[in-house]
Amino acid sequence: MQPETYDDASRTSQSIAGRDFARRHFLKIGATGVFSALTLGALGQSTAFAQGPKEPDSELKQEFEDAAEEFGVPVGVLSAMGYVNTRWEMPPPDASDYEDGETGRWGGYGIMALVRNPSTDTLSEAAQLTGISEEKLKTDRKSNIRGGAALLAESQKKQGRPTIERREPEKARKQGKLGREELKGWVQATSGRGAFRALGVEEEAPAPAGVGGGNIYEEQVSETLKTGASGKTEFGEQIRLQPE
Repeated sequence: MQPETYDDASRTSQSIAGRDFARRHFLKIGATGVFSALTLGALGQSTAFAQGPKEPDSELKQEFEDAAEEFGVPVGVLSAMGYVNTRWEMPPPDASDYEDGETGRWGGYGIMALVRNPSTDTLSEAAQLTGISEEKLKTDRKSNIRGGAALLAESQKKQGRPTIERREPEKARKQGKLGREELKGWVQATSGRGAFRALGVEEEAPAPAGVGGGNIYEEQVSETLKTGASGKTEFGEQIRLQPE
């Protein structure tokens, strides 16, 4: 028998925990709760992800950092988005499929809320930008985060601002390396103004969350960055975000 690989084990554990999460949390929170239930903890650390003395680095933390460096986006903003979207959980696709008239069933997939509904399709845009299949973007946590990072970078460029150069990885991994106005610009990019031109959509059609979520979503991400956030995922992974 071939030994189980990390990817196989990760997908299996995420699938099991994802179903449990969907049943006990995700559908209960819904889109409205995701926006409003910001229970934030202020932390006084000096790195984008601040770990307590007894908390080892989590795989989730590493996945955010890797995606931030790959696509030239600040890890703090990317993580704040994930917190606002799902409290850093990875719900299964069947908990997220769009259903007309159903609160919370707005078609936002994964930690980064890659959206597909009648007015918005950032899921297919993420697939185009990354070369990752839509199915994998829906189901694989690392791919989902990469998709969100790619969308954030694209929105930043569409708004006329540069992404972080690969020769400056510390600026991606540690948001304290960014100036105030630079960080503010990245937060504005989460609203997605102008990003949908890549899809040929002439009118702004904001998603409920994720890149393209509009002004309300931008404000939620900004507040999370200002106050900080911490949590423990269904996998038992501890993760904290410093206040900015």
